[in-house]
Amino acid sequence: MSDTSTTDTVAQDIDAETGDTGDEADTDGSSRSIAVYAQWAMFGILTLVALIATLQFYFSASSTIDTFVTDRYRPLFKAAFNLVVLLVCGIGLSVLVRRLA
Repeated sequence: MSDTSTTDTVAQDIDAETGDTGDEADTDGSSRSIAVYAQWAMFGILTLVALIATLQFYFSASSTIDTFVTDRYRPLFKAAFNLVVLLVCGIGLSVLVRRLA
């Protein structure tokens, strides 16, 4: 018990000598909030770019199916491709909901 009280007293003495009143935490908090907002902005921008790239990939894959698969099998290939996309989205959303909950 004496070690804890001695450590607390020494820390208070150091703060009193250096003039640390805790005001620096307020300035660090505002700079941290700017950094947090910048990180969220970058997250939003990167998410938007990823969404656009995903849509372009989806339409390119559909176009590729139209080009290389005969008319007879196109619906089957498109259905399989859409099912795979749906399953990947479902797994991703499931993981995201578990992390958020």
